[in-house]
Amino acid sequence: MTQRRDQVGARLQRLRAARGLTQRALAEPRYTAAYVSAVEGGRRTPSADAVAHFAERLGVTPTDLTTGRSPAEVVRLHLRLVEADCAGPDDPAGAGAGYREVISVAAPLDAPVLVARARLGLAGLALRRGDTGEAAAQLDRAEELLAEAAPHVRAEATAVRAVLVGRGGDLRYATYLLASARDGLVRDGYPDPAALLTLHAELAVCHLQLDDEPAAAEAAAEALALAVLAEPARVAGLHLTVAGSLLAGGRTAEAATAAEQARQAARQATLNVQLASCHRARGRGRWAAGDVPGALADLTTAYDALRAAGQPGLAGNAAVELAEAYRVLGRPATADALVGEVLARGGGEGPGAARAARVRGLLRADAGDRSGAERYLRAAVEGFRAAGRRRELAGTVLALADHLASAGRPDEALDLMREGLRAVERLGERPPSAVRPAT
Repeated sequence: MTQRRDQVGARLQRLRAARGLTQRALAEPRYTAAYVSAVEGGRRTPSADAVAHFAERLGVTPTDLTTGRSPAEVVRLHLRLVEADCAGPDDPAGAGAGYREVISVAAPLDAPVLVARARLGLAGLALRRGDTGEAAAQLDRAEELLAEAAPHVRAEATAVRAVLVGRGGDLRYATYLLASARDGLVRDGYPDPAALLTLHAELAVCHLQLDDEPAAAEAAAEALALAVLAEPARVAGLHLTVAGSLLAGGRTAEAATAAEQARQAARQATLNVQLASCHRARGRGRWAAGDVPGALADLTTAYDALRAAGQPGLAGNAAVELAEAYRVLGRPATADALVGEVLARGGGEGPGAARAARVRGLLRADAGDRSGAERYLRAAVEGFRAAGRRRELAGTVLALADHLASAGRPDEALDLMREGLRAVERLGERPPSAVRPAT
């Protein structure tokens, strides 16, 4: 009897705290704060009427309160998890509080997947603020909880592990983890669309950073084909509202279905930066294939989305690629304006400033500004040399040499070619930058 009394009291205290109620607010109008305190402390066994009163105030059933087995509470925590996922980008503190609440309340309910997903949410928040140690600790605990989960659920942790590995500088191993998880889901009969969307989107980002444009475009196309919601955050909110109404009406099973639909939509919403990068990767692939309208549409979408997401470095990269396209299409003013934005901010991610300088140099050459063209192209050469970008360095050296030759300076062009080729030879295959967007 004492053990049962203690368990009911502990459960009552936990549920009350999770809902932000004081003992007085829970007790009134039929009981007192002192009575609630005695029950929570295990000094009193609540009557059936008291249990019914407390359960109603807490939004659970009397059986939920006395046994701790609560399908309704699990659904409620599912909704809280989705709310935290949706809040993450704009309110990380609020999202963190939501995840910790889920962990606190779900642990005694034998809901390891909920706890694991909340820990993955905390790991994601830690990655956004650059705390890889905290991210690794939360991820390790989530993976332990998911050891017996279905493969498509474990894939959620694999995606976070790949991001963490990439942050550590091993992009090729991150790519291996993502590709292995993706292939395993398809092979073993677990092709969950939300899991595949995440894996393909993260793969596209990794391939972009590795400069593997064909693989990036392929992964991006797969991800974008699965990202079917035009306004995923709004859809998630609508499903949350429906789930809450169903739960309030005692229709727990239907509420659980709506909660899962909300979670699926929220997962797409949290991938906004990765999906913007997918548009960029697909746009580059379309440009290489000669699909100019498709490339412009994708690159414009990427540029706008990355700016809206507060990713100026990645937006700068997309802006330079857009500028290159507009230059080829004979729209130099538009191209120059885009490049000017990038240069004013110091360039995009990685060698973005060098790319912007190269495009502006070519634009100056097109306009007959020989000195301006040379100045920007030389800046691009130095930028690519410093960044270790052999292919881009070689191409820019050739462009500058052609410019010098056309200006009647063939000896300087030849010297530049010799020096440039030696610089390209000296540059070993450096590992690509492991810097990732704060997603």
